Order: sequence, then structure tokens, then C-alpha cells
Amino acid sequence: MKLLAIFAHPDDEAYGPGATLARYALTGHEVALVTLTRGEAGSMGICKTLPPEAVAEMRTRELKCAAKALQLSYLNIYDLPDKALENYPAERGIEIVTQEIESLKPHVVITFHPRGISGHPDHIAVSNWCRNAIQQIADPPHFFYYGISPEQAEKIKPYRQVIPFAEEEITHIIDASTYFPYKLNAIHCHASQLELWEKFKKIGNGYDYFSKREHFSRVYPPLSVSHPLTDLFSEA
Repeated sequence: MKLLAIFAHPDDEAYGPGATLARYALTGHEVALVTLTRGEAGSMGICKTLPPEAVAEMRTRELKCAAKALQLSYLNIYDLPDKALENYPAERGIEIVTQEIESLKPHVVITFHPRGISGHPDHIAVSNWCRNAIQQIADPPHFFYYGISPEQAEKIKPYRQVIPFAEEEITHIIDASTYFPYKLNAIHCHASQLELWEKFKKIGNGYDYFSKREHFSRVYPPLSVSHPLTDLFSEA
């Protein structure tokens, strides 16, 4: 089975559903990642002192490191304008996403939920592109939003502004505990972004406790369940 994750920035995959990506990659599935910018507008740590192209080159290296840490089988990095995707032609963004889906033919596609978790306009743009692409494809794959639960949001709120799923939106909860070391290795690949990691380490009971479950909402085909499922490839 094939899974494709599509995100805006280097590090979205690691701080996002990194353990889920590692879980499927390490249990016999093909896991692909498409990242639409090189993160040249990064504003953490050393990024503040470097010109945009140097930041882009550094974060591209970091992303390749993270993809290897997560055992991904495919990585494609585009060079769309970081922190400007909301003004990028939506039809072109949708075309890029559609081409990747039609080329890779995944069974499952994942992106951030439409509120972007942090409300970042790039996250929201990519989420919208993915949703529109799925609607246009003749035989679309299962399509999921990744997000955080209300409980997780409460724990992280003192350190970062976040927008969680509503509880009723969550259709799948993936146990990430066994694969958390792979997620952590991927996070540390993004050395330029470790300012965020230093904040997350302060979360009550530790970041591993906070991150031991990763939450998803299946958008297509629609799914309503009383108890969240534990496998993204389930046909339920």
C-alpha cells in the first residue's frame, strides 16, 4: 500500500505526523513526501542571520535527513515561495498536487487540516489545494487531514498558538509510541528549527507523552465512527 503526505515546509512532516509516517514505512508500506517550499523564509535560530537562499539550501538538507530518518521511499521538494502560498496561483498549486497523486497513485493522502494547526497561511493553502485536487481526480485515494486533539492543544497552548480538531472530527487515532524515536530523529534533523523543539520539551509530562498519539480525520470518502479507528488503510 502507498501513503503520500503533502506539506508546505521542511519540518511539517517531522513535527506533524512523523511517527505515523515511520510506522507505515517500517511495516511494509511505501511512504512518500511532497514538500512544496524549501523554507527560505524561516525565522528561527540561525535562519535569522542568513540570506534566503542559504536558508533554503540548509533546510533542504535538513528535510532530506528527516526523510531518511523516517524511512521514506520518495521525497520531492518544490521551490514555491515560502510564506507566500496564499498568493500563489491556486490553479497551479492544485495542478502540482494532482500530478503527484496521479503519478504516485497512493491509496492514502495526508495533509494538514484546513485551519493549518498553527493557522499558517501556507498550511491552509496547501490543505485547500489537496482537497480541490482530490475532488477533481476520477478515482481519488482516501484523503485525510492531520491535526491535534483538543487535549493536546491545551498542553501545547502555553508554548505555541494552535488550532485543534473538534473532537467529533477525529476518525483515526494512530498509536505513535513505538515509532516516536524515528519522529524525534527527524525533528533533530531540522537543526535550524530546534528553537521550537526547546519549547516543546517543556510540555507537561514531556513531548513524547504529548505526541504518543497522532490524530486524523478522513475527509474522503466521508467516515463517521463512534470510536476512532487505528489504521489509515482501513476500508471501514
